[in-house]
Amino acid sequence: MPPTSPDPFSSPERYYQNMSPQLAARLRQMWSARGHDLDKIWSSCMRALPGVQPLEQSCPLTAPTFDSRAHDRLCCLDQALIWVLALNSAARHGASLAGLNLTSEQLLALEMMSARLVDTVAALRMLGLSGLSTPALQLSRSVSEDVDMTLALLLRPRLARQFIACATPEDANSFWRRHIAGGRAFRMVAEKLYSIGLDHSEQSDYGRWRREVLTLLGTAVHSSPLGSRGPRPVLAWPADPVARDCLDFVTHRLHELCAWAHLVDVGLSEDLASIARAKLGDASADDSRMMAFAANSTAIVLDQMRWTASLADSEAAALPPAPLIAGSADLL
Repeated sequence: MPPTSPDPFSSPERYYQNMSPQLAARLRQMWSARGHDLDKIWSSCMRALPGVQPLEQSCPLTAPTFDSRAHDRLCCLDQALIWVLALNSAARHGASLAGLNLTSEQLLALEMMSARLVDTVAALRMLGLSGLSTPALQLSRSVSEDVDMTLALLLRPRLARQFIACATPEDANSFWRRHIAGGRAFRMVAEKLYSIGLDHSEQSDYGRWRREVLTLLGTAVHSSPLGSRGPRPVLAWPADPVARDCLDFVTHRLHELCAWAHLVDVGLSEDLASIARAKLGDASADDSRMMAFAANSTAIVLDQMRWTASLADSEAAALPPAPLIAGSADLL
């Protein structure tokens, strides 16, 4: 019988074969220190995500000494996505619990938004790794808007109630135009961040960077003659710099969702801990692990936020990172 090939979904080290040893060791240290089973949670989440294939098949490596940074960054994206999956599990089970800081409508809204984020990021991930950079860029704008909307719903219980009450496409469209369109959700979040000492207004460096990125993403969404004057070679990740920038931008926005959701102090941390402690008869063993991870994983995600920032620093990029600027304009 031929030897059985190792299961690439058995551990992160098998999947991201070129991941740096430093990040691999740090992952194990951070997860173990908080009592989480990295292999079990990572494997069950990655197997469940639609479109995720073994990395060796979907993205063959042609260079034996390939730079580990692309694999490190992809690993950080997937780790952030696991946190969103854990948030979804906690919100789903917590909506029926009494005595939490967040209302049941906010938790229902959080469940819906986190599920949408998971689906969108999974689709974007598949496109980026397949060399389809333009549709990946289009989905990046949707992810960015959903991050802002999720934070706004956590900040405003009344807004979450109105969101949950949408019963028709017309209701949903009216809600979006009144509360989300034109950067309204982000301005709501930026005002709260400003009150605790972070200037992310439109006049700040962050605000200018954000406008540049979203303008470029808008060009990807709306058809134009830009970049259409000749064939573009199809490059698969990690050779395609646009795909790498796109995945980096989405990772950055998911990291911001984690950081800001806790920073604005709406009681999310306490609620996640209460949900994880509750004896929920309808929760499976996998759900219980995910809820425990949601309650005690912020430090892991923020550490990876610093890790990706250090990668940007090593590449002489300023913070906040400026993805989608250098190579994407030529694509569009």
